[in-house]
Amino acid sequence: MNLTMYNMQENNRRSQRVASQIKTEISWLIEHKLRDPKKGFITVTRVRISPDLKIASIYYSVLGSDKERDASKEAFARAKSFLKHELGNRIHLRVVPDLRFFYDDSLDYYDKISTLLNKINKDESD
Repeated sequence: MNLTMYNMQENNRRSQRVASQIKTEISWLIEHKLRDPKKGFITVTRVRISPDLKIASIYYSVLGSDKERDASKEAFARAKSFLKHELGNRIHLRVVPDLRFFYDDSLDYYDKISTLLNKINKDESD
């Protein structure tokens, strides 16, 4: 294995470790430190981090309606700098990544597909 390939694998493992740690810490911060009453019931579903570790894309789901989802999005916008500061206190990186929050609609998609499959099975059994 050449040196370039080894460095790419090592960087990938490091990125995965950092993303996992950020997911754990952000989840804890949202649950225990974020005091915004409009945050709703949020679950961090995954974290992706750029190869240079400067941008963390945080994907989340919200239990509730579209209105509650919008309120959670606004809560993240208000709390972004607070969460970045707190994250910096909890993880040890030279630079704390910029946090970007995205609603993860994969659970909605799964629910829609599941409903359609149940409907098809019900129609076939009748």
